[in-house]
Amino acid sequence: MAQNFPAQPPPNRQDELYNQSLPSYEEYELEIDETRPSLPIILISAACGIAGGVVSLYITRIALRWEPQPSVFAAVLGLSLGMGAAGAGLSVLTGSRAAIANIVFSCALIGASLLFFALCSLVGALGATLLLLR
Repeated sequence: MAQNFPAQPPPNRQDELYNQSLPSYEEYELEIDETRPSLPIILISAACGIAGGVVSLYITRIALRWEPQPSVFAAVLGLSLGMGAAGAGLSVLTGSRAAIANIVFSCALIGASLLFFALCSLVGALGATLLLLR
């Protein structure tokens, strides 16, 4: 009942494996470069996202006189759409295959900027409180 399988592949398959050549280093580098995130795309898409959020907040809060909660929802939606559309569009225009990585890094950049702004605001508020207590 037991079958004996040969330890080596058939001769024609083995010859095919040995005849295949590895890609050159330059081809490998070009392939790696196409999948890396691009800093200009990240920065431009983050700026477009922030601009989309500010414009949508202005339109909904000032021009349409919405309440704050729906205005903030529209601002976050505008930020997401602006950043996603800019990141994906620029990735397509440049031929980059790292569209998702570009958008993720743009989100991280906006998050880091907001965190830095919050930290600076807290330090400023603490400093103002200490000056008023003197």
